Order: sequence, then C-alpha cells, then structure tokens
Amino acid sequence: QYEPVAEIGVGAYGTVYKARDLASGRFVALKKVRVQATENGLPLSTVREVALLKRLEHFDHPNIVRLMDVCATARTERETKVTLVFEHVDQDLKTFLDKAPPPGLPHDTIKDLMRQFLRGLDFLHSNCIVHRDLKPENILVTSNGQVKLADFGLARIYSCQMALTPVVVTLWYRAPEVLLQAAYATPVDLWSGGCIFAEMFRRK
Repeated sequence: QYEPVAEIGVGAYGTVYKARDLASGRFVALKKVRVQATENGLPLSTVREVALLKRLEHFDHPNIVRLMDVCATARTERETKVTLVFEHVDQDLKTFLDKAPPPGLPHDTIKDLMRQFLRGLDFLHSNCIVHRDLKPENILVTSNGQVKLADFGLARIYSCQMALTPVVVTLWYRAPEVLLQAAYATPVDLWSGGCIFAEMFRRK
C-alpha cells in the first residue's frame, strides 16, 4: 500500500521514510519501528506513542502531526515490526533554519513559528501530555510555514499531581531538573522551547 521513496531521518524509536500512498498517489511519512517482543506483546513505549497519537488525532489540531494509519508489518518471537503512517511534511525546523540565508530568520518569522509551536505545546499540556523530547528535529515546518509537533516516543500522560521520573532526552535541550534527575512535569517542555527559541536567533 505504501512505496518508500527516501529515508528522512532517525527518530527516538525508529527510522522515518518518505513514501507514496499507492492508492491516492499522495506522499506520506512512514515511521518503521523494530520493537523487541515481550511476554505481554508490544513494549510500552510503542503502545504509548500510538495511543497518544490516536488520542490527539481526534482533535485534529493544526500544530500536531497527523497519524493516518498503523500497520504491524511482521512479527517473530523476538520482535514485531510496526509502521506508523503520518502526513508528510517537507522539512523539520533544523532544515528550515539551515536554509535561512544570513543573517538568519526575520524576527516576524520567528514570532510566527514560536506562536504556532506554543499553541501546539499548550494543546498537549491542556490534554495532560508532556512531550519530553522537544528539539528542532522533532518540529516540522510545512512549505507554507505551518508548524507541527512530532515524534511522541518519549511523551507521557500525567496527572496534575504526578511528578515524572528522569528519562533520556536530547542533551542540549534538557531542563535542569532532568539533568539533576529530579521529578518534573510540563515546565521541562517550556525549557526546551526556550532553547529552541534562542537557537532561532543564534542559528546554533
């Protein structure tokens, strides 16, 4: 049903490919994940991402990447191959920043990107979801400048009184409480957002 065209990149839990939907002819993004089988089936991290995306799909938020399909392509005693089918977006924020000619993005463009980013983040937090791995590679930018948050492999649903435990997140965007292995919640995403905001200005 889907024909891979090119490799886009590697996310927290799998490789992402640009592919063509043979039925419609449209391009999609395939996230192929090889997961080790457990006694209870798929690992929690994989089930978590699928459940989160299916939950978010119901709202169809303009700043959250859309999950279109889920396929279990192969299964053995040791592992299961799962393919997540997303809407295809041409580039991530890192590529978008790299393409910007000197001296960098205009301030109005940075404001617009951050406004959309914060709308998506506010939507996640309003639904009690902490992303936990925000970085330019996990923020997609369409050809018309629309921002979409992606890669929810490390995301967690939390209660307002719940403190999350430390987890491996991309080093340069970690909040102090994560580095200090302290309990944390939604503010860690805001810290990452601040780092990304600064990177838009400094381009590094």
